[in-house]
Amino acid sequence: MNVQKIIEEMKQLERKIEVLQVRINEIQQACDHHFIGDAYYETCSKCNKVNVLYY
Repeated sequence: MNVQKIIEEMKQLERKIEVLQVRINEIQQACDHHFIGDAYYETCSKCNKVNVLYY
């Protein structure tokens, strides 16, 4: 494999990651969350969205 092919494959994977991240955001926005956690953060048991409660 030469360098150009590797770079092109990396760009394709980056685009795929962007598409998947958008899909995750859509799913999390549509979810009727059921959060569980502690005093520092809570996680939705349905969509894995994390809310940080303490900084």
